[in-house]
Amino acid sequence: LGAGYTVVNINPLYTPRELEHQLKDSGAQAIVILENFAGTLQAVIARTPVKHVIVASMGDMLGGLKGAIVNLVVRRVKKMVPAWSLPGHVKFNAVLKTGATIAFKPPTVSGDDIAFLQYTGGTTGVSKGAVLLHRNVLSNVAQNSLWVEDAYT
Repeated sequence: LGAGYTVVNINPLYTPRELEHQLKDSGAQAIVILENFAGTLQAVIARTPVKHVIVASMGDMLGGLKGAIVNLVVRRVKKMVPAWSLPGHVKFNAVLKTGATIAFKPPTVSGDDIAFLQYTGGTTGVSKGAVLLHRNVLSNVAQNSLWVEDAYT
């Protein structure tokens, strides 16, 4: 959101068909995906508008030895990461490292710009994107803030 992009949440348990539908329907050009689910993306990416792939690992935000151990266990011991190949992908930590060297230029965003495209469960047919504007999200944050404040004061 801070970069001015629209967030499209994706269920990591989607089948390839469901993932392909959502990526096409939303027009997503970039995706951040956990390596555990990269194989599903691999199966459909050629038929979607996605041009940029960022792959994260479970231990990425833990850093150092702890992160390396988590990634080792997830990949080698638990075997939770099926084989995948996404040519041109970039690792999540590499993106963070590069981003830390670039001056942030806040985008111009209005309350009427789309913040999230949240897909429905598709229980009555094909899943559809529900539009959440920045003002909708800010209103919800304000409501929750007051609710929490009232509960603890």
